[in-house]
Amino acid sequence: MRSTTTFDRGQVVVVNVPFSSQAGAKLRPALIVSTSAFHRRLPDVVVCPVSSQPRRHERPGPGDQPLENWRAVGLRHPSTVRISNIVAVDKRLIRRVLGTMSPSDVALVERGLRAAFGL
Repeated sequence: MRSTTTFDRGQVVVVNVPFSSQAGAKLRPALIVSTSAFHRRLPDVVVCPVSSQPRRHERPGPGDQPLENWRAVGLRHPSTVRISNIVAVDKRLIRRVLGTMSPSDVALVERGLRAAFGL
């Protein structure tokens, strides 16, 4: 059954995100990066996981975008969007919406996505 709940690009949601190794999953925040027009008729949304690991925020690597306004989204710790771990998740697995990311942080993530995909 298709989800009737709508989600918007820039929302931070809580969802089970699979580990890169596919050895399991962890409930964590993730940024929706697909547009409503793209995922409206799909069962999935495209997200980038959000990490609160200090090393990701203090010394970001390729594919990491530290957030400037993480508190405003409802995150408890300085956080980093993991562009390098982009994944599609079933909308039914989204537990809740934490909030909407600031336009300036969304712009930084979009710049990182363009760089990652050569757009």
